[in-house]
Amino acid sequence: MNESERESFLSSRGQGVLSMGVEDEGYGIPVSFGYDDDDRRIILEFVNGPKSKKKTFAEASEQVTLTVYDYESVDSWESVIVTGTIHPLDDANVSDRFASLFFAQADDAAGERRWEDRDDIERVWYEIRISDISGRRSEGLRPRNP
Repeated sequence: MNESERESFLSSRGQGVLSMGVEDEGYGIPVSFGYDDDDRRIILEFVNGPKSKKKTFAEASEQVTLTVYDYESVDSWESVIVTGTIHPLDDANVSDRFASLFFAQADDAAGERRWEDRDDIERVWYEIRISDISGRRSEGLRPRNP
């Protein structure tokens, strides 16, 4: 995949697997995301409980990867892997544009739990500052129109 195909793929998806690691322990979680092509970054919102493992790993990971894929069959698949660093964003730095981007791409992010008003749930915005994007597709699959 070339750069525009990878970016088009990320823009058309909203879910992937975020992998983080600290020392010799890895942690991978399904996440919803929005791709901000203007600033070449991934926008995430974590809905954390009181003992959030994902928050702990996000704060301690030096590098993260986001794997986004579409698999229909052995002859029809494509995937993009984003590598970068993850950083919390203040609510003030999450404009309406980024929030709408996230929710447009991340259908049903966290389901109904997202809207619960509970004292034991914390919502935190993050960005992945991308250092590398790679992508592949099955040989028989035609490129998408960006």
